[in-house]
Amino acid sequence: MALRMTAHYLRNNSLQPQLNVTLLFLLCVATGVCGSQVEVPPKVSAVLGRNVTLSCRIQVDSNLSLTQSSWERLLASGWVTLAVYNPMFGISIAPEYERRLSFLSPSAHNATIILRDVGFADAGTYTCKVARFPLGNTQASTVVSVLVEPKVFVSAGSAALIDGGNDTTVATCIAERARPPAEVFWETDLYGSSEAHMVDEANGTTTTQVHYTWQPSRHAQGRTLTCVVKHPALQRDFRIPYTINVQFAPDILVLGSDGDWHVGRENVQLRCGAKSNPPAHHFRWIRLDGDMPEGVEVVNNSLVFLRPLRRNDSGVYRCEVGNDIGRRSRDMTIRVQEMSQKQMTSSMTVVGAIMGAVLALFLITIFILVLLTARKPPPSAYTDKMIDLPPSHKPPAISDLPPSNPLASQTPPVGPSSQVRRTERCFGPVEGNRISRLSHRELHGHTHQPLSYQEWICHQNGAERVYVNHREHYV
Repeated sequence: MALRMTAHYLRNNSLQPQLNVTLLFLLCVATGVCGSQVEVPPKVSAVLGRNVTLSCRIQVDSNLSLTQSSWERLLASGWVTLAVYNPMFGISIAPEYERRLSFLSPSAHNATIILRDVGFADAGTYTCKVARFPLGNTQASTVVSVLVEPKVFVSAGSAALIDGGNDTTVATCIAERARPPAEVFWETDLYGSSEAHMVDEANGTTTTQVHYTWQPSRHAQGRTLTCVVKHPALQRDFRIPYTINVQFAPDILVLGSDGDWHVGRENVQLRCGAKSNPPAHHFRWIRLDGDMPEGVEVVNNSLVFLRPLRRNDSGVYRCEVGNDIGRRSRDMTIRVQEMSQKQMTSSMTVVGAIMGAVLALFLITIFILVLLTARKPPPSAYTDKMIDLPPSHKPPAISDLPPSNPLASQTPPVGPSSQVRRTERCFGPVEGNRISRLSHRELHGHTHQPLSYQEWICHQNGAERVYVNHREHYV
């Protein structure tokens, strides 16, 4: 505001023009407004061989007028004017820059230029200068640096990657002739190591090489490494994938054996599959426990049985596979059964059912016999329980019985040398040539003597009973 009022005052009072310009310049410098009227970036990065844009924005007050804008460059010999824009006279370009330099959209507010096909010699300081009336000249400078975009590529290691070998250089990521030097590294999940080397070139560029070293393993076949390069001249990170190629001997897998080989089975074959790098070129089938059976042929990598299986086809068969790295083999034991697993399962089911039925019938029979035996009445017998009495309970002798029982049989003598069973019969009164049992009243009446132990037993258990006592009871 102060600068505007001062300029308005000096315009209306032009008695001393030189003094007025001096005062305006001093006020512009003191306030710092003059330097802020031209806007340029402090630094610009130009890529070798490409175009670069040098921006220059001009802020002109409505009370001021733009007389001219220009671009100058500082060389060893001094300042050199490259291009001039005048609202009245147009554009002027230095002869040595006519083909490479031009204004983008020249106006009172824009003095931006484009420099094409940048070379190393284009690096340096450039100044955008603006002439305004009545304030005079104002300017701003920018520094141009020339970048060299690296040439990025990946090269394989000099030695082949062999499974189980020593540490080997897998690949090298190269960022060639970069300015400034590029940042190079590998991205991977393998447990290897990286080693970087930098070489300075004659033109001021730098070549960076990063080697990746790793101990080869077949399990990493087909996996990828990624070379990553970062550089100011690149709009985004440069990424190059590299596929690992590990060579290994064949991994063999025998197909076709389902474990149900039986006599009479047809269309049977064993196929020898192999995973290897490089591909396998040698296949061979042999039998280890004897000669190869008749009717069996080797077709490519398969062992084909051209006839139904036989019992003597059982044996140990070996498949051999080889490639440029080495040879591997795999053995397969074949057992030919008399019948298929399905038939064996059916037979076992039938046998199990029959055995279950027999067992169930046996248990039912045993149950019925036990049930019938429990319900059958006990048979009549003359032998009662064996009375095992101590000597103190010895029954009285027959001679001691009262005369009311004259029919009581005499007790036979007991032999001294062995255990003898004593048999006694109890008889009641004889009626009509029959032996009847004694009545309860007769046995227990007052006219009879008390019954002996043996008589009481006879009465309780009925006539025609036999009693057996040990010999020691009658001693």
